[in-house]
Amino acid sequence: MNGGASVEEALAANDLISRLETTYIGLEGIQPVANSIRRRIQDGSIPLFEDYSNYGYATRTIAGRYGWPFAPLMAELGSDVPEYDVFGKAGLRGRNADGSWIDPRIPPKKFAVIDDPFEGWGLRPHAFEGGDTTANKTMALDRIRESDKYTGKKGVKVILVPPVIPEVTVIRAQRVAIDGTVRLEGIAGPDNEQAMCAKTLIVECEQIVPSDELRAAPELNHLPAHITTAIVEQPFGGYPSAVPNYYDYDWDWFVGYGRLNRKSKEEVTDWWNQHVVDTRDDWDYLQRIVGMNRLFELRSTPGYGYRADLKRPM
Repeated sequence: MNGGASVEEALAANDLISRLETTYIGLEGIQPVANSIRRRIQDGSIPLFEDYSNYGYATRTIAGRYGWPFAPLMAELGSDVPEYDVFGKAGLRGRNADGSWIDPRIPPKKFAVIDDPFEGWGLRPHAFEGGDTTANKTMALDRIRESDKYTGKKGVKVILVPPVIPEVTVIRAQRVAIDGTVRLEGIAGPDNEQAMCAKTLIVECEQIVPSDELRAAPELNHLPAHITTAIVEQPFGGYPSAVPNYYDYDWDWFVGYGRLNRKSKEEVTDWWNQHVVDTRDDWDYLQRIVGMNRLFELRSTPGYGYRADLKRPM
């Protein structure tokens, strides 16, 4: 999972995750690590947890989108992320004796590191002539060129990451045409890539609109109709998170939940039962528990994309 820490937190709090491959999982700035996820990892309730950087995972989705066998990046180099391979230690990577994959959903390696076949040419500072090329005097590029870590050979290293090929991807959009064409507004992150590398794509949206409405400005559309498997229209369905040009974050919800999820597992489970299990559907939750007045308070200010006068805790 890339992004959507609130969703991961909800799943973890209700013991619905047994295996997690993800990135940074902070709770929208309220908690550096969402507490139910932290708790479940630490107590072993989530026994298998594989970690990538945000950029590393996003690069994997690019490989998945374009059907590449791998994609190159340098973001993980020098960190301890490549040193940890939880799925590998659990024996889930690679092949069986008969040549079949041990787990077809898991790539045979987390990373592969190679020497740059172009000998660092692409890293040469085009605006400078060697030497210190960074403002903080780190000599970063020089160190990269001299490193012999990972391969034993001096020179620039490149990390190769496998593609992400999810069975199902769920994204949220502002508008989706009845034929399945998707238009995203605001910061999209790797939504396009995650959508296009999936075998099944479910798009939640604020509005289902006539196809002609999106065809009128096709250059603003992001995903073609033929890759969309299903559309779910649910206004305010992104609450308590934000949907640009529709509504802002409910920071009161995040602050309150950030206090609640530090309580006992039983109290957190009871809270989720009241807010999810015991509701009939999204509208029941939004009307009865959140309240329409609060939802209208979060509506984006015209021309801004967010609520300009919303009180924010950060």
